[in-house]
This record gives sequence, C-alpha cells and structure tokens, in this order.
Amino acid sequence: MLIVLSSKLTTISAVKMTLMSAHLILILVLFIYPILVWGLFRQVWVSDGRIRGLLLKLSLSLASLLFLFGGFEYYFYNHVAFSDAFGQTKMHNNWRVKYGSVPSNSLGLRDEEPVLSGKPALYVVGDSFTAGHGINNFQDRYANVLETLLQQQWDLILLAKGGWATSKQLEIYSEISNRRDEQDGVLIWQYYINDIEESGEAIGISRPSIYLGAPQYLKPIVDNFHFANFLYWGVFRTAYAEELGQQYLAYFQECYSNEQVWEHHRERLQQVVDLQHRNELKTKGGTLPNRKLIVIIYPNLRDIAVTRRMSDKVARFFQSQGVSVVNMADLLSEYSAEEITVNSLDGHANEMVNRLLAEYLYRHHFAAK
Repeated sequence: MLIVLSSKLTTISAVKMTLMSAHLILILVLFIYPILVWGLFRQVWVSDGRIRGLLLKLSLSLASLLFLFGGFEYYFYNHVAFSDAFGQTKMHNNWRVKYGSVPSNSLGLRDEEPVLSGKPALYVVGDSFTAGHGINNFQDRYANVLETLLQQQWDLILLAKGGWATSKQLEIYSEISNRRDEQDGVLIWQYYINDIEESGEAIGISRPSIYLGAPQYLKPIVDNFHFANFLYWGVFRTAYAEELGQQYLAYFQECYSNEQVWEHHRERLQQVVDLQHRNELKTKGGTLPNRKLIVIIYPNLRDIAVTRRMSDKVARFFQSQGVSVVNMADLLSEYSAEEITVNSLDGHANEMVNRLLAEYLYRHHFAAK
C-alpha cells in the first residue's frame, strides 16, 4: 500500500514539475523575446526600409501572439474548470481538483463522512453518474438531494466512484454494509449500460480504445499548456465525437446481443438482486434482513432512442425478479441531450436530471413511509 501511494505521489510530483517547467519556459520567452528583438534591430541594421518595415511587423505580430497565448494560458490555468466524459483534458484536471474530489471522506470517496446514527440505512451505490461526474456542488447529486427531501431521517451511505462496474460495486457494498448490524433500510443501485464491459471482456470482446493522445509533434504543447489543450481537444472532440460514438455503440450492441456475454452479465445482475435478502449477513436475532432494492438504469444520454434497447433489457431482467426499477430512458425521453447532460464534452447527467430523479424517488418510494 505504501509503495503504491509513494508511486502515485511520485507521478503527481512529476506532472507538476513538468507543468512548472513548461510555464517557466513560457514566462522566460515572454520576457526575453522583446529584449532579443530590440537587440537584433539595434545590432543588425537593415538599410532597405521595406524589408525593415516587414521584419518589424513580423516581430510585432509574433510578440502579440506570444503575449496573447500567455494571457489565455494564465486564464485557462487558473479559471477554466469543467469536466469531460473521459477525464483526459487539462480543464477536467482543474475541475477534479476544484470540485470533483471535494469533499473527500475516509472511504476515499467524494462525500462527507458517513454518519452512523442508528437511523435506517440508505445505501446509494453506483459509478460516475452517482458520484456526480461534472456536477460542481456535490449536494446537487440525486443522493444528496434525496437526503434533504427525507429531512435527515435516514443515514445516507454513498458508495460511488467513476469507473466502478458491477463487480467492484458488489465488493465495496459487501465490505461496507457488513460493518453495520441491521435488518432493514433501502439500497439504491445505479446501473449504466457500459457496466456490461467486464462481461464482454470475460468472453473475449474488446472495447474500443478511449485514450486519445495528441500527435507526437503536438504533444509538448498540448500536454503542457492548458490553452493549447483546450483548443486541440475542443476541435478534436467536435470532429471525431460522432465517429467514436458510433464505434462504442456498435461495441455495446455486440455485447448485449451476444448470448454468452449476456448470460455472464446476468449472473452479476442476479448478485445485485440477491442483496435485498442479504443472505451473506447474519444478524444477532438470527433472521435474514430484508432490504428494499431500487435499481436506477441509465441509457446513453446522448442517444436515448437507440441505447434504451440495451437499458430496457436490463430493466426487464430486474423487473422479472420483482425489483423496483427507475428506467431513466422513460423519465428523460422527452428531453434533448443538451437539456440533460453536463456540457458538450460530457454526457453525464446534469443537476436538473439529478433533482428530477431525487424527486421521483421521493414521491414513489419514500413519501408514504
């Protein structure tokens, strides 16, 4: 554990050092360039007025570009922070530092320290949609909004992190929930259609690569300067987003239509269903706990019409097992992608969707309690 932590700290330090070096070079260039140009014009006299005038214009234009770049770099480095779906941009790094890791609790998750007061337990388990990817204020996530609507009558225990698939969620939930000796409560389990990836991988279907590196000749600038990073990724994502989306859609369709993959995935989903009876937990009274299970299922919010065939398949499985399902494809079908996603580079659910979901959960599963 210490070795892993040390390795992470070393990597972070190396990134910071590289960034500081790049910015130091830029600052030096901005200071040295005017002196260099002045010295050249002073030492190398050009008698031809037209050539001298042309050189002067070129040097002034280059100076303007350099200082404009420096100004934009300062602004983007210090003030531009928004998320992207893959978390690969400098702007996303800014967002993660400023919002995405605040607050951080003892479980290493983005939330306040869970309070175990003896009230009924409200577990909320999920991935980046539940963790609030792209949402600046963690209190605007559906779990926290629901907690407010419930007037603090439940102990909220949020277990969610970007990249967690079903097997990881099962592992974390089992570990944390077994620390409490309880027989009731509610478990909200959030599912996204890419959760089938681990089953596809187990059967031998590889997902398309999501790492989008800049060409080698642009990497020193794109990887080290926030403004250049914004320009490159903004243009790149705009030009290739549709192509990448089609590749991923074809991959998901292959996974959901493959019987071996679906059978493997259904076994994982059955483990989620079994959690409502919590057979793995032995209580002091010797009786099996009976926890209410609610499953939230997300399609791809950029293309609900097509991907709901996948989310509907998962919804039908849970419903056949008597589980309460919130199918987000039904809830959001009348909205455009722009109305329900975080931004043009991030297809996660925005604050409006989180509030809509929290209010739906409250009305249909808690208001009568």
